[in-house]
Amino acid sequence: MKRICRLILTPLASFLAIVTQAQVPVMEINENGKYHTDQTVVLQQLSADVKIIGNIATTTMQMRFYNRSNRLKEGRLTFPLPEGVSVSGFALDINGVPRKAVPVEKEKATAVFESIERRQVDPGILEKTEGNNFRTRVYPLNPDGARTIEITYNQELRNSNGQLVYYLPLANKKITSFSLSVCVYETVEVPQLIEKPDGSFVFEKKENAWKASVSKSDFTPEQSLKIAVPQRVNAPKSLVKRKDADSWYFLTNVQITPPAPEVKPLQQLTILWDQSLSGRKRDHKKERAFLEKLFATKSNIQVTLYAVATSTKKVGDYTISNGAIEALMKAVDGMTYDGATDYSTIPELLAGGGDVLFFTDGLSNFGEWSKLPSRPVYPVVATPVANYSKLHYFSSSTGGQLINLNEMEITDAAAKLLRKPYRFLGIKYLYDVNSVNPATTVVSEENLMITGITRKLPVTLTLQFGHATTVEQEIPVTLDAQQTASDWAIETFWAQQQLAALEPFYDQNKEAISRLGKEFGIVTPNTSLIVLENVADYVKYKITPPDELLQEYKTLVKRRKQQQEEAWGDYLAAARERMKELKEWWHTSYPLKQSTKKFTVPRPVNDRNVMYEAAPVQEAGKLNDQAISGTASRNTSTADVAGFVQRKVAGLNAAASKMEETVVVGYGAISRGKVTAIDVKSDAAYMKPMEGSSNTDAAYKTYLRLRENYQTTPSFYFDMANWFYRKKETERAISIVSNLVELELEDAVLYKTVAYILKKYEAYGKELVITKKVLDWRPMDPQSYRDYALALEDNGKYQQALDTLYTALTQSYTEETRTRDEGIEEVLLMELNNIVSRYNARVNTSKIDKALLYRLPVDIRVVLNWNMDHTDIDLHVTDPKNEECYYGSRETSLGGRISNDFTDGFGPEQFLLKKAVKGKYQIKTNFFGERQVTVAGPPTLMAEVFLRYASGNEERKIIVFQDAKGSNANRSDGQTLIAEFEF
Repeated sequence: MKRICRLILTPLASFLAIVTQAQVPVMEINENGKYHTDQTVVLQQLSADVKIIGNIATTTMQMRFYNRSNRLKEGRLTFPLPEGVSVSGFALDINGVPRKAVPVEKEKATAVFESIERRQVDPGILEKTEGNNFRTRVYPLNPDGARTIEITYNQELRNSNGQLVYYLPLANKKITSFSLSVCVYETVEVPQLIEKPDGSFVFEKKENAWKASVSKSDFTPEQSLKIAVPQRVNAPKSLVKRKDADSWYFLTNVQITPPAPEVKPLQQLTILWDQSLSGRKRDHKKERAFLEKLFATKSNIQVTLYAVATSTKKVGDYTISNGAIEALMKAVDGMTYDGATDYSTIPELLAGGGDVLFFTDGLSNFGEWSKLPSRPVYPVVATPVANYSKLHYFSSSTGGQLINLNEMEITDAAAKLLRKPYRFLGIKYLYDVNSVNPATTVVSEENLMITGITRKLPVTLTLQFGHATTVEQEIPVTLDAQQTASDWAIETFWAQQQLAALEPFYDQNKEAISRLGKEFGIVTPNTSLIVLENVADYVKYKITPPDELLQEYKTLVKRRKQQQEEAWGDYLAAARERMKELKEWWHTSYPLKQSTKKFTVPRPVNDRNVMYEAAPVQEAGKLNDQAISGTASRNTSTADVAGFVQRKVAGLNAAASKMEETVVVGYGAISRGKVTAIDVKSDAAYMKPMEGSSNTDAAYKTYLRLRENYQTTPSFYFDMANWFYRKKETERAISIVSNLVELELEDAVLYKTVAYILKKYEAYGKELVITKKVLDWRPMDPQSYRDYALALEDNGKYQQALDTLYTALTQSYTEETRTRDEGIEEVLLMELNNIVSRYNARVNTSKIDKALLYRLPVDIRVVLNWNMDHTDIDLHVTDPKNEECYYGSRETSLGGRISNDFTDGFGPEQFLLKKAVKGKYQIKTNFFGERQVTVAGPPTLMAEVFLRYASGNEERKIIVFQDAKGSNANRSDGQTLIAEFEF
C-alpha cells in the first residue's frame, strides 16, 4: 500500500512571492513527516509568461520537477503571496498531459480530494489558507519521472518613485529548459530592466506593446527579473470588457500625488507589539529601522507599549526626546515570543493616546478583535506571510493606513504617520455604474485601481479625492468601447477586489465569497481549484470538469445517474437503525450468562433509587418528572461509589481486583468520590532539566532555552504545557500549548490537539474558538461537528450544541467518509440524547427526528478520541470480572458494549455499561499505527470518562495523552494502560 500523506504546509517554505524577499520555485520533499529540500528532485523546466498593463500584471508559470533518484517521493509547494495578489489558474499533468483545474467549494474539494486519495488515485488541489497563503502538493514523483504544475496569478503593481515595479525571482541554478516572455502594453516609454536573467533579454516595440523574450537550454539565470514601468501622474489607464448584452466590466488605474501633503504633529503614539511565536519570523531589523526613522529628531513624544499574544499586557510608558529610543527598543528587544495570537484580548480602551501602531502579521488564531479602537490603526507588516485583507480593514475602518515594509522604503513608511492620508472618497457619477471597488474610502497616495460594472459606453466617471471627507481633487475618467481588452481578465480583477472587501467578514460573507470564487475561478478561503484524474470521478462527485472533458462527462452522467446520486449521503437512516440497537441493548437484563469466573448474584439492599426503564425523550417543556427520575426502583445498599481515574506510570501492570461478591450499582446512585487523573510524565530528554524545579519563573526560562532546539517539535509544547499545568500554572500552560497553532497554517491535526488540552484545562471559551476553526476547515468530517458541539455544551450553549450534533447526522458526506466513519452515529446519539435529557426545558427538539430521541442513562461511558486521520487506535475496557470489551469482544456478560471499530479515521470509539458492578475498571488503548505522516508528531488521544452519564448527576474526567506505536513505555502486550477507576 502506498503511503498517503495529507498536505501539511508551512509558511517558512515559500517557493514564490512577488516581492524582493521572494524565493525561486523550490520543491520540498517529505521524509518521515518533515519537509526539506532534496538535491535529487530538481526544477527541470521553467517557463514564465508575463503580461503588464498599467498597474496590473498576470503571470503564468509552468514548472516541471524531475526525480532523478530511484525512490518514489512526495513533494509540496507552498507560497505566501503579497498584498493584492490572487491565484486564478492551476493545472497538473495527468498521464503527461496538462489538465486545468476547476473551482469547487473548499470543503467539497477537500472531501473529494481525500476520498479519492483513499482509493490510491491522486488528484490535485490548490487551496488558500489563512491570510494570502496558498498550498498544493505533488504526488507521486516516480523514480526517474517528472511532474508539471502550472499556476496563474494576478497582481497589482506597487509604485516606487513614480514607477511601477514587477519582480519575478529566479535562482542562480542551472535549468534544463528555460523560457521567459514579457509584454508591457500601452506605455510610451520603454520599460526599464533593473534586473534581467540574460543579456539578450531586451524590450522591443511591437504594435501597442513592448515585448521581450528568451528561450535557452541548460541555462543559469544571471539575475532575477525586475521591471520598472514609468507612469504619468493623474493619467488614468482604462480597460473595458463586455459582461453581457447590457453591461461591461471596467478597470481604471491612476497614479495619485496629493496636491499638498498635510503634515500632522506626532505627540503621542500607542504601540501594539505582536509577541506571539510567529512574531519571531518578522523582520525585526526593518521594524527597528522604521521606528528609528519615525522618531528621528522628534522630541517629547509619549509612547505607550503593549505586548499582544494569548493575552494583552501593558509593558510601559516611554518619552522619546531627540530621537532617543533606547529605552523603548530595550523593551521591544526584550519581548518573549511565545504563544498564539489573540486579538480579542486587546482592550477596547487603550491607555495612552495618539494613533495605534500595530506590528503584526494579521494572523489571529486564538481570537479576533471584537471592537476596533476609535483611533487610527496603522498595521505594520514585515513578513511575506500576512492577512492583508484583514489588516486593510483595520486601517481603513479607523482612518489609518497599512504600512507594508516588504514593499516600502523605510523613509516612505515613516512619512505615512507624519502626514494626513490622502484618500479616494468615491465616484461622483454613479447613475450607470454599480459594483464599484473600492466601495469605501481608502488611502490613495500611490496607484489606485478602480473596477466596476457600467450599463453604458461611453461614460465619464469623476474620481474624488481629499485628505479627510472634503473633496479636494477630481479626476475625470472616460470609458469607451475603444478600450476593449478581450484578452485581459478584467472580470477577474473586479472579482478579486470584491473578495478583498468581503474576506475580513468571512463568517457573514461565506456564501458570497464561495459564489465569486467559483464563478471566476479564483482561489479563496472557501474555494479551491481541483484536478481529478478520471472523468468518472467528476461525475460521481458532481463536479463540472474542464471543457475538454465536458462531452464525455455529460455522456457518463446519463449512463451512471444512480452511481452519481450514491456518492453523497448522510447518517440519518443508519442512526435510526442504531437507535433500535441501543434501545434493545438498554432494555436487556444482564448478566446474560454465568461467567467461567466466580460470580455472585447481587443481594437485595436498601435505600438506593435505581431506574430500570427509560422513557422516550419528549419535546422541550413536556418531559414529566417521572420521565426524569424514573418510575421503577429497587432497594439497594448505600454502597460507596467512589470513582477515580489514575494514569499509570511507566511499567505498571495492574491486575484486576479479586471479588468475593459483585454488587450492582445503579446509575441513579449518588457519588461519594471524585474522578481523579494522574498524568504519565514524559520521559523525553527535554523534560530532564525541568525535574525538581519548584520556581516556575525559573522553569519558564528553562523552557525558553530548551525551545531553541525543539521549536518545531509539537510534543515539546504538549509536554511542557502539562508540566506547568501540574504546577497549577494554567494560564502559562495554555500559552505554551497554544504555540501548536502557530507552527502551521490551518493544520487541523495540531488544532485538535490544542482543543483536547483546552477541554482538559477547562479553558472552554478558547476550546470553542479552536473547534470552530476546525469545523470551518473540515466540515467534511462528522468529528468536526461533534467536537464543536461538545465545546458549545461546555460553554452552556445547549441549543446550538444540540443542533450541531443533529447536523453531524444529517450533513451530506462522501461515500468514502461514510464508510470510514460507519458507527459514529452511536456516539452522536448518546450525546444528543444526553443534552435533551439534562437540559430539556432549555432546548427545542421540534426539528429532530423523533425516532432518534430516547433517554439512555448509563453508569459508565468511556469515549476515546484521536486527532489524526488514517489512524487505527482501539479502545479496551476491562471490568471487575476481568472480562475485556473491545472490537474482538463487543459485548460482555455484564452488558458492556463497544461501538464500531474505526480502523482508518479519527474515531471515536465508545464503551457503555448501563449497570456497573462494584470494583476496578481498566481503560487501555491499542495503537496499531497510522498511514499518515505529518509534522504533528505522534497522535494525541483524549479519553472522556463519565460516571452516571445522562443521569443529571454525572462526573466527567478528561485524559489527554500522546502515543506512538512502540514509543510508550507504559505498554504491555501491545496495549497501553491509560486509566483505572473504581465504581
